[in-house]
Amino acid sequence: MGEDGRIEIIAAAGAELIGPGTYRLSRLLRGLMGSEELSRRTNPAGCLVVRLDDGAVVPLLDRLDEAGRPFRYRIGPATRDPGDPSYVELQASAGLLPLRPLAPVHPAARREAGGIRLSWLRRARRDADGWEPMDIPQDEPGETYLVEIHAADGSTLRIARTTEPALLYATADEAADFGAPQTRLDVSVAQVGTVAGPGPGRRALLPVRSA
Repeated sequence: MGEDGRIEIIAAAGAELIGPGTYRLSRLLRGLMGSEELSRRTNPAGCLVVRLDDGAVVPLLDRLDEAGRPFRYRIGPATRDPGDPSYVELQASAGLLPLRPLAPVHPAARREAGGIRLSWLRRARRDADGWEPMDIPQDEPGETYLVEIHAADGSTLRIARTTEPALLYATADEAADFGAPQTRLDVSVAQVGTVAGPGPGRRALLPVRSA
């Protein structure tokens, strides 16, 4: 957990005991479970680290109307009564972050007849770790993506929506936006959730490859 209270989830291939209650972690895999934007920050010494055992993390919300509402939680040994003095109490509220779609990956741009075909891969939070060559299950009942084309100064030139993990950026639109064919495109793509709205976008400067 960083100083801002935001939590990055990491994994480590190695854990070496180097002192009483002290481990050296190695071969870290950062930014798991949708926390990749936090992997770019530098955390100072002394940050809180919590080990996540299987089944240790459970949803705080049972219904969507509970999002943002403050609740009192009592935390203590599962073998004791919640009224036991060993329990501590805190007040917290949970948001819709776990319901936001994850940022797409592997964006690409390829020129074809009619324009530039933009494509990317969808991600999912559940049952998406298989290595078999098949499409992963969907978190959402359908697919909707928000695509933005950016100018050299970073401003947004065009916004489009698509219901598949691809979009044809038409030649006429490219000419209207830039005045000439482009060899690179600054593109951002975000999946739009039915409950939590757009998730974080994946932005990249893409080389436009030939068909």
